[in-house]
Amino acid sequence: MTNREELIQELEQAPDDIVQSVLDFFRRIKATRKTHPLAKFAGILSDVEAEELKRAIATECRQVDVNEW
Repeated sequence: MTNREELIQELEQAPDDIVQSVLDFFRRIKATRKTHPLAKFAGILSDVEAEELKRAIATECRQVDVNEW
């Protein structure tokens, strides 16, 4: 089941007040994504790519060589 299908299923079973809250949140997110300067980059990585990037950062970028200086 895709995230979209799961969300629709959850919304179909949710009470109206929760559906309204989710709708309000969704509208705020859409408005923010259109105007934020980094919005064009949102969602461009797959989950696998994001995990690889996080691993690379943790492995390579957080290393301090005290003898380098």
